[in-house]
Amino acid sequence: MKRPFLRSTMDLEVNARVNVSESPTKVVNAVTSIISRCSPELKYGNQVIGRSVHTNSLEIIYEQIRSRSAQNVFRRILIGNSNKNTTWFFLNKQAASVGVVAIIENEQESPLGPIRVTLNCEDLDTLIGWLVD
Repeated sequence: MKRPFLRSTMDLEVNARVNVSESPTKVVNAVTSIISRCSPELKYGNQVIGRSVHTNSLEIIYEQIRSRSAQNVFRRILIGNSNKNTTWFFLNKQAASVGVVAIIENEQESPLGPIRVTLNCEDLDTLIGWLVD
């Protein structure tokens, strides 16, 4: 995996709601199966939240997007959701629980709710380019 040359740090935040019918441990495992080095924790009783400053936390997403030739869709989502130095995207929680990256466009595409990944980087264009080119 080629590492991006960023002139600034990247901040990543992962957020997933834990439904009453779900095990918090399984939601934490779903997050860690897709996003490495983010140490997600259960907070506020029903939210799994994780943070990272390492671009290699996105390694699984980087690899799976390429293996499925989904870079164009991912680019459109990242650019469409960007605002200044921040962008975000949703992952299907059920797919993540088995280690599969499934980018979704809206929350309704994941019946148990999505995993939201927010990226903040002053060099956002370079980060997006690395993820999708």
